[in-house]
Amino acid sequence: MPNITNYSYLIQSMFGGKGISWGTGGTLPGVFQFSQLNSSSIQSQLKAAGIDTNSKQYKAVIQQMTKSGCTGGMYTNVQAIKNLMKQFNSDGDIVGPDGLAGLVVTGAGDSYKKIIDIPESSRDEIFEYVKNAYLGHNGMQTGNGTTETYMDMYKQLDKDDRLSGRYTLDQYRKAYSEAFVSAIRAVDPTWTHGNPVPSGVVDGITREAVEANLHQSGNRLSAGFDRKI
Repeated sequence: MPNITNYSYLIQSMFGGKGISWGTGGTLPGVFQFSQLNSSSIQSQLKAAGIDTNSKQYKAVIQQMTKSGCTGGMYTNVQAIKNLMKQFNSDGDIVGPDGLAGLVVTGAGDSYKKIIDIPESSRDEIFEYVKNAYLGHNGMQTGNGTTETYMDMYKQLDKDDRLSGRYTLDQYRKAYSEAFVSAIRAVDPTWTHGNPVPSGVVDGITREAVEANLHQSGNRLSAGFDRKI
């Protein structure tokens, strides 16, 4: 979420404005108080800079600045507003560095933390990633290694479902890992991550078998695994 800070004192000091009497006049060219935003002169400056003041993108920026505490007496400038607009798309949605909307937690609290339907291909890729961690790295997952899987899933979901999709895939990932641990400890109760995995224990475990034993409690997924399945 963008942070709005009043840097006007710093800006003017950098340009030799130490003698300026704050609150009684004198600002750098292009710098104006937020309370002047809707004046005809400032609106003309914004439009001259290529900003569509009727766009959802612009209105979202101004709304966000207001929510972030930008009051009438604070200073801003046209370029600052223009830069902030890059953080929003044409629908007024906050976007991440990847340009996708719906992946920034705003005022929704934890309401996105719920289990939703996600593509089977995403679950399959995460399962294989987790399984390979137990087959080749004694249960130690190396780095993230799943960014592409998450990105592909986001593109298949509506923007309003992307946060919940990420949460859901995280839950599957934890449940898959829990299932492998359960199967390993059924053979070696003392096993911990980083120790050698008993030979052959996890080789035949499939995603379908694990998901058949998934349990959902509220917004959580958990799994045990019966080696006899």
